[in-house]
Amino acid sequence: MLFLVLLAVVFIIMFVLGLMAYFNTSLTFIAHVRTLLGFEQKPATLQQQEEANRLLQEIRSLMAPPQEDATELGTEELAKAAVSETPRILREALDLQSQNREREAIELLLTAYDMDMPAEAKAQLHLLVGNSFASLSELEQAEGHYRQALDAGRNAESKESAAGALGNLGIIYRSQGDFPKAEEYQLQALAIHRSIGNRLGEARQLGSLANIYAQRGDLTQAEGHQQKALAINRQIGNHHGQATALGNLGIIYRHRGKFSRAEDHCQQALIMHREMGNRLGEAGALGNLAMIYTDLGEYSMAEDHQRQALTIYRDIGNRLGEAQSLSGLGIINRNQGDLPKASAHHEQALVIDREIGHRLGEAQNMGNLGNVFRLQGDLSRSEEHYQQAVSIHREIGYRIGEARQLANLGLLAEERDDVNEACRLLREALQLFEAIGASTNIVRTRGNLQRIGCDGEA
Repeated sequence: MLFLVLLAVVFIIMFVLGLMAYFNTSLTFIAHVRTLLGFEQKPATLQQQEEANRLLQEIRSLMAPPQEDATELGTEELAKAAVSETPRILREALDLQSQNREREAIELLLTAYDMDMPAEAKAQLHLLVGNSFASLSELEQAEGHYRQALDAGRNAESKESAAGALGNLGIIYRSQGDFPKAEEYQLQALAIHRSIGNRLGEARQLGSLANIYAQRGDLTQAEGHQQKALAINRQIGNHHGQATALGNLGIIYRHRGKFSRAEDHCQQALIMHREMGNRLGEAGALGNLAMIYTDLGEYSMAEDHQRQALTIYRDIGNRLGEAQSLSGLGIINRNQGDLPKASAHHEQALVIDREIGHRLGEAQNMGNLGNVFRLQGDLSRSEEHYQQAVSIHREIGYRIGEARQLANLGLLAEERDDVNEACRLLREALQLFEAIGASTNIVRTRGNLQRIGCDGEA
């Protein structure tokens, strides 16, 4: 019997490590980061969930049921109970996260904390709880759990778990705009994956580093790292990783103005996601294509792709994706000059973001509404929404978002002929952009300071 218990523990560890390929970047945290950048990997597919369920069935077939009628359980019995209960909790938490029911997932995972289980399994639980907090933009809580996961992984001498925690901490610091620290942690994770020959983890970290460089405005470095990630994913036959890397390269080419290459890569990603039956990945690719067509002024194509994405998100119950698509439609409407429709779509997205507790999305849609009101000439409402966006970005520590909204407030002050206030706000934004290393934003903000004629700007 003891042998079976130990064997079951081994299966659990294998199961949670298998989930790390997905959970290291998180089920809904992926969607959260996609909101930040549009560069992160997509969540687990139906096929991956089916594989996880199959593994769970194998685990359960090896276990004896817990002694529910006992008033007291000894160490061995507690271990048995934990072994049999943990897979259920992991599976149910996965289901809840896939539905963006993050609070419920957190509560469920916390019930497993007092169970007797290997330190490595404890590390995975902390990673999952951290992922849920991260998807809710509660980055301080997420960071705390990732650090506990890192400690547990190191105590268990599990390089895999430690690398997973380091990678997720890197994502947190990137989302806070601390790019040097984010890069440091991602490089540590990359070194560990390479030292243990984990090619999947290596590809994942290369992709994460590419995201840092992309947000920092270093698109050459971003492209190079993403190409390396794509090559590894092809070598190991990881189709999901290939599709993700192709989509991310498409976004990089879009930001570089290479729209033909951007469209080609996003179309390849779309085909792969459809072939794999990954509806969430399909929706993400459609949304990326919609952004390309928006940039090209092909608004009919953009709206068609965004509506396809919206339909999928609603079909699979992904409310975060639904909010993103609604916001995308709002941007299309704004570019077409249909400001009432743009406002309506951003308001709908804002309602969803608030309902699911997605603070970053709330801030972004506040900013989007500020843009609409500014175009409508309602400068007071525009300022109000920009200010609220700044406040939320500060609360969640998203510095690049704060800087962007400060820059918007600066341009708004310029429209009001308040040059001194415009210069003050733009300089404040520039300081943040320089601290972050966001090169594209630095160039743009310096250009605005020079155009307005702010003192000290050549």
